[in-house]
Amino acid sequence: MTERLPLSGIRVVDFSWIIAGPTCARILALMGAEVLKVESHRRPDPSRRGGGAGFHMLNQGKKSITLNLSTTRGLELAKQLISVSDVVIENFATGVIERLGLGYDVLKELRPDIVMVSSSGLGHTGPDQSHVAYGTLLQCFTGWSAQTGFPGKSPLIGGAWTDPLTGMMQAFVIASALHHRSESGTGQYVDFSMAETTSTLLPEAIMEYSMNGRVAERSGNNDELYSPNDLYPCQGDDNWVAIAVTSYEEWKGLCDVIGRDDFGEDKLLVTMAGRRNKRVEIDEAIRSWTMTVTKVEAMHRLQDAGVPSGPSQTASDVFNDPHLDARGFFHTHRSADGRDVRIVSVPWQFQNGPAPKNGRAPELGEHSSDILGEILGMPGDEIETLVGEQVIY
Repeated sequence: MTERLPLSGIRVVDFSWIIAGPTCARILALMGAEVLKVESHRRPDPSRRGGGAGFHMLNQGKKSITLNLSTTRGLELAKQLISVSDVVIENFATGVIERLGLGYDVLKELRPDIVMVSSSGLGHTGPDQSHVAYGTLLQCFTGWSAQTGFPGKSPLIGGAWTDPLTGMMQAFVIASALHHRSESGTGQYVDFSMAETTSTLLPEAIMEYSMNGRVAERSGNNDELYSPNDLYPCQGDDNWVAIAVTSYEEWKGLCDVIGRDDFGEDKLLVTMAGRRNKRVEIDEAIRSWTMTVTKVEAMHRLQDAGVPSGPSQTASDVFNDPHLDARGFFHTHRSADGRDVRIVSVPWQFQNGPAPKNGRAPELGEHSSDILGEILGMPGDEIETLVGEQVIY
């Protein structure tokens, strides 16, 4: 067993904000990297507003330094930190990082093997490079939202799925780039498009149009392979259980649980195709049973019979889920103002290794003096002067 986390010894300078970039940097921090979150009092991360759990979750384990990048000295300090770091992350609008004087051409002169990732809605090249967009808009732009919903009804628009997906994929890209650097000694620049990331969720729809010229229709909870496959109402207000039958054995188990032996003995329902042909009748029978039990009871009885199932959980359900709690998915941190904040960790663990490096999110500029003193070797009186000159601001 090793006590060393995968990214121990890696330093990240993080200029990102909102969700996507901070998600990436959070994962890197949990994997052992030292993440220096660069902000200023003029431009703090908007997710700090209200002191909510969202900021604590997205920025756990990071260090915060406030630098006024509009000043020559603030920019010089940023460059000094980059020169002794391994990774730079930014998600400014196209052209902003270059106008600041921190484009990749500049950074690779400071440190030739630097790994830099720029994240934007549509990338930094091409005719749409100047468009600024949030994740929800990109879900509409790419067609992702058009695939979400029920047949004959409007698309379901909402939920910032693009942002956390982008952050996770960025973390994977950075880990890959660091591995490449360890093998080759060279860094690289990655121009990361959030729209392209979202498009990876649509392989079937893209292939359907590219190969067959057909636009995929919204299918709700229908599945081309599995039947029955849907959400079914249970006791209580807006409570549901998900059921997915993937084999004949599971079908027999479902029939036993809902008390429909006649279905289990019907030779026309042995195959998935046969069950799809009688989907309306089967769904009605399943609903007749699920509405007599709670969603948790339905899950346990179905799972005991070998039928894949699970409750559709609210945020509160997830937060209080005993299975997730037993696996250490949640942890509590004492915030700087003395509050206990319970936040989620990551849905993975290291095999034969230490737990992810959980830690509380930083206060704005909390580590400015420590970073400048310990990393750049700056004396205390010089740091105080920079504070007075609003360079550390």
